[in-house]
Amino acid sequence: MNLGLEGKKAIITGATRGIGFSIAETLRAEGASVAICARGSSGVEQATTQLAMVDGPGAVVGGAVDVADDSAYTEWLLQAAEELGGVDIFIGNAAYTPDADEDTRWQAAFDVDLRHCVVGSRVLLPHLSASGAGAIVLISSVASVMAEIPEEEGPYGAMKAAMVSFAAQLAQRAGADQVRVNSVIPGPTVFPGGIWDEIRKEDPETFAWAETLPVLGRLASPEEVARVVTFLASPAASFVTGANWRVDGGTLKHANF
Repeated sequence: MNLGLEGKKAIITGATRGIGFSIAETLRAEGASVAICARGSSGVEQATTQLAMVDGPGAVVGGAVDVADDSAYTEWLLQAAEELGGVDIFIGNAAYTPDADEDTRWQAAFDVDLRHCVVGSRVLLPHLSASGAGAIVLISSVASVMAEIPEEEGPYGAMKAAMVSFAAQLAQRAGADQVRVNSVIPGPTVFPGGIWDEIRKEDPETFAWAETLPVLGRLASPEEVARVVTFLASPAASFVTGANWRVDGGTLKHANF
């Protein structure tokens, strides 16, 4: 299926590994140019090298930036847009991993999981509007609708829920400029070096239990999530906006109206 992405220009945050990297890789394979960012410069360098090896016509731009730093993040977004020669797609994927005290977790989850999507959308909206077929996809989580999650993940779940609400609201405002906005909620996803990979090695009993949650009997791969995100970002999904797509293998057990 031709998704119509050749020549498109995309910015993806948190894209040096896992779902973010797979999104960038899939977009590249479809002919899009990509700009990625993450906090660590070594990870960005490695990821951009790998992405440059993907067979396709698009360019690759990378930058090390903390998306919680509004000034530095805004500067990078504008620089990336200039280097790409415009922006057609914005993917908000960066997420905070809880590893601090409660107050720090709430502030970091707000700054990284939610606010970076708000800032990114606001800064890039003029470029997306100029595209004529702009698309924003924000990566949420099944934690956004689950009440029974570990206490330390509470801020993460709450901000991912707020992200879904923000995406739906922005879709209503941005539609007049022909910019589509959608969110995606992946289920547990396993990849080398990720949290579920660590659990698989250190706590196989918990990992085996997690595999029973999706009705398909396994966890997702980043590529499976990336393919849905790429479709939503593409002209092939030209009449899809304000939607929240579950990519969870049937983990959630409720109807989504």
